[in-house]
Amino acid sequence: MGEELTTKQLKFAQWYLANKKRLKLLLLIVVIILNIIVWSIAGYQLYKYFSLKKTHEQVLKELTAEQIDYLKLHGYFQPENLILENPILLKLSSTEPKYDFAIKVKNPNKEWLIQELEYYFSWENGQTQIQKSFVLPKEEKYILALGQEVGGKLTKVEFVVSNVDWKRINPNDKLLQIPSQFTFKDIELDYAISEEEMIAIPQISFLTKNESIHNFWQVNLLIILYQNSKIVGINTILIKNWQSNEQRKIELIWPKIPSYSHIQIIPDINPFDSEIFIPVY
Repeated sequence: MGEELTTKQLKFAQWYLANKKRLKLLLLIVVIILNIIVWSIAGYQLYKYFSLKKTHEQVLKELTAEQIDYLKLHGYFQPENLILENPILLKLSSTEPKYDFAIKVKNPNKEWLIQELEYYFSWENGQTQIQKSFVLPKEEKYILALGQEVGGKLTKVEFVVSNVDWKRINPNDKLLQIPSQFTFKDIELDYAISEEEMIAIPQISFLTKNESIHNFWQVNLLIILYQNSKIVGINTILIKNWQSNEQRKIELIWPKIPSYSHIQIIPDINPFDSEIFIPVY
């Protein structure tokens, strides 16, 4: 076995000596080819660097520069302004300078609650006291100043917002469903008989039910009278200690009720005000 191996080695040595020059030449060619490849790659990268140098410098400049438009960004994260319709002026008596003021407003924001709106109505030589309200996200509602005595006959009134306190909320908050969980039915105009004066006094009556799971200390209801599409009368009534699933018959005496074609009843409630809820212990 050892003799066979030695013979092979001798044959390999003979082959190597016979091809030594060729092997050196082949190795040299391989080295030259590898050098060409390496220098070609290096040259290409160098060319690429210089050819893209201007673009690279511009990119670096943009990265280091302040590109954020903070004014635009600030505007994006701010609520849109309240949308106001024309103020409504309702004269309550033909003999007295007494008026109801109202205006329809809309909160166009989905994620913003007006948790406090300070406002007043003004006219020539006068204005109402500053009052407070709220507007839920995407809500359209009437802002009121009722039973205002003025110095004379009015033909024009302006609505002035003195302060708005916005609060961002989750648009999917279940509290937003609460105003729709009050039902109203059997709305009628009756006449109550005054025992003292023995006269019939107009009275609005209806059935309402609290279908929410909450108990409330008080819930304010807006009662709006329409003659076709025009508002002719506005009033409010407060329901106190209203329990969940409780139905009540509500009666509101309205002595000088105007002629109307239909009635709308709207709960005016801010479900994000924790003080309106009766605690459950």
